[in-house]
Amino acid sequence: MDKDPKEPKDAEETPESQQSQEDLEELREVIKKIEELQKQKQEQKPKRPRRPFLAIEFGGVFHHNRIINFVFNYILNFTFAYFVIEIFNFANYRDIIYLAALMLLYSVMEELYRMYILTRHFPLILKTFGTIFFFGYIVIFFVLDQYVFVRSFNFINGTLLAFFVLFFTLARYFFGTSLRQYFRKRNMR
Repeated sequence: MDKDPKEPKDAEETPESQQSQEDLEELREVIKKIEELQKQKQEQKPKRPRRPFLAIEFGGVFHHNRIINFVFNYILNFTFAYFVIEIFNFANYRDIIYLAALMLLYSVMEELYRMYILTRHFPLILKTFGTIFFFGYIVIFFVLDQYVFVRSFNFINGTLLAFFVLFFTLARYFFGTSLRQYFRKRNMR
């Protein structure tokens, strides 16, 4: 008589099947020990702090509302322009109100220029590694200095204009980037 595979096994098992059962139990125990050791190692490992990386954000925003973002950019522009001009004496201005008006017009023109370049000529930004913005900012400040604020604001010379834009742009970029990262960490943006 042949045994049906669905029938229960006899109480007496062959020595070979007992040996395979023991081997299976040993393997299960070894796997459990390995899993426990891996969990312990993961718990003991101190988590490495994430390395900060420098990211370029073309037309980065501080806030998703355009008006709030523009006001924030204006405040940053005015503050950094004032400090760079006062520390390095790059320009002469009659009164601080003229500097505030200059930076308001600059902020408007910069926003329009940045949006135009980002929407129409993005490959140019990548090819020039963003220096197209630097030269655009120089042109904007030159036009405002020579044609709009003729008697109330004046850069001492063209070289100082270029250095002003360089210092102003770098200071604003590094401060803006660190501020955006802070906002992201705190989920404030």
